[in-house]
Amino acid sequence: MSYGREDATIEPDFIEADAPMVATGVAAANTDGTFQDSGSRGTLDETVLETLKRDVVDINSRLKQVVYPHFPSFFSQCSDGMGAASDNDISANCDLWAPLAFIILYSLFVSHARSLFSSLFVSSWFVLLVMALHLRLTKPHQKVSLISYISISGYCLFPQVLNALLSQLLLPLAFHIGRENHWVVRILSFLQLVIMALCLMWSVAAVSWVTKSKTVIEIYPLALCFFGMAWLSTIL
Repeated sequence: MSYGREDATIEPDFIEADAPMVATGVAAANTDGTFQDSGSRGTLDETVLETLKRDVVDINSRLKQVVYPHFPSFFSQCSDGMGAASDNDISANCDLWAPLAFIILYSLFVSHARSLFSSLFVSSWFVLLVMALHLRLTKPHQKVSLISYISISGYCLFPQVLNALLSQLLLPLAFHIGRENHWVVRILSFLQLVIMALCLMWSVAAVSWVTKSKTVIEIYPLALCFFGMAWLSTIL
């Protein structure tokens, strides 16, 4: 129907942006139509160096809780509150990146990157599995998974990595420098045994404290596994 005048220009309705979604890690729409990430960025949105740096920081913070405190005072008893916090921490934060890195470093140091590497790599994982099964069987009342026990045993492998580094790389250099002096060779040999003993007690103390292992039946198999790895890094 004509009204005798020109039709007015019809403008499209203005569509407002939807309300921002309140959710962690989901991009929310602003009023201007742009999107903003409301949560932390994932590994797909960051560089490889940032991811590696974050993983190293996480591993170091985990070592501060599990391994570092037990070097000066072996088999130190913890309070009940700290034990409960440690129990929850094991169940909530288990990862296999640190055990994988420690096993690779241990195998490289002991085998000198030769054909023995694959055997040491597989044997180390088998040792961690045996330790985890032992802890799982001796502590059926604890709600800790097998993977968590493998993770915590792998973190306690860190002193053995240091033992392998000192015994296979640094001390042989000192042997090469002072091999003409018999007293230097004897002192370095004794020092190698002392380092092995310290790292062994360090690993056993850490795994005993975190897993609340107090009896001989609980600690002895763990100490035997760590002793085998420490002895291999000393004699090979």
